Amino acid sequence: MIINVFCSLYAAKTNDRYIMRPYENGQLYFILPFEIPSQSPKEKALEADITYPTASDSVTMNMSVKSMIELSVDSFVFEGNHRVVIRDYEPFFVEPEGKLWLHRFSLRFPLNDLMQLFRGGAPLKIVVCTQKDKIEYGWTEKEWKKEQEWMNKILHIIDNNRKILN
Repeated sequence: MIINVFCSLYAAKTNDRYIMRPYENGQLYFILPFEIPSQSPKEKALEADITYPTASDSVTMNMSVKSMIELSVDSFVFEGNHRVVIRDYEPFFVEPEGKLWLHRFSLRFPLNDLMQLFRGGAPLKIVVCTQKDKIEYGWTEKEWKKEQEWMNKILHIIDNNRKILN
């Protein structure tokens, strides 16, 4: 009972950031799209959303990358106090959007990695590595604290509900 009350308090503050629905053998969490600022004035912010079914130990992060040129992506690197390198990803599409190219990717990695990335003290940085260049995204220290706070609340809710279901 105490866990449910605790989760409800957190949910009240974050319910505009995620959706939870019943799903095969558990719950499905969908963390609504959020932006990660570009570290280059030439690039637009990266947009990401996260899906996590509690019956799995992995999350799926879908990302939209807008750039001035068509990209040939080699890998994605998540850096903070924890480092995750993803070379195996699924490209959804590449299409022109005005003067930019919109690239949509789907990445899958362990929930535990996501939790470690957002629990670290150092601001999370995402690097999109291409054959010729690197495009960096990340928050300032001040922005990071706000992003980290809401994401950790959602991850805490997920973790508590996983324990209840198992």
